[in-house]
Amino acid sequence: MAKSKNHTTHNQSRKWHGNGIKKPGSQRYESLKGVDLKFLRNMHFAKKHNKKGLKRIQANNAKAMSAHAKAIKALAKPKELKPKMPKGDSRKLDRLALLAHLKHGKRARAYMARDHRLSRPKAKAPNQDPDLPPLPFQIPSQAHLSQRVLLTARLKGDRRAASFHDQYFPV
Repeated sequence: MAKSKNHTTHNQSRKWHGNGIKKPGSQRYESLKGVDLKFLRNMHFAKKHNKKGLKRIQANNAKAMSAHAKAIKALAKPKELKPKMPKGDSRKLDRLALLAHLKHGKRARAYMARDHRLSRPKAKAPNQDPDLPPLPFQIPSQAHLSQRVLLTARLKGDRRAASFHDQYFPV
């Protein structure tokens, strides 16, 4: 019996290009992959024993060493202490800093606006007797009722009700 095939390229193209087909990035130097090793050794030797090439290599090495030394110095330097903010109004300053923040500022401003909206003083109900329990429904005002009566009368086409309303509830 013939052996079944173990590997297939089915769906591989979709996988390979899952992130799109990328263009190769620009290369600074031509890649030396696959170049003959003997040739590479000879090229390095030629650079080293060529006076200009040797000077260039030494200059590059010196630059690299100085950069390395600077990096080590920067790491070994003790960190400066940050000046502390004054304790008194620090909360106010923190709040201002948060509001000025690029990302978090918008959310903070929205939160503050919402808080401000919700903390407005509510309109107080008319004086009620404290002994009586509160009503389970709200009594509409007289003006509100008269408006509703007038509207329903006009919608129904009842002229008498409309004229009655205009007579007893002048606007």
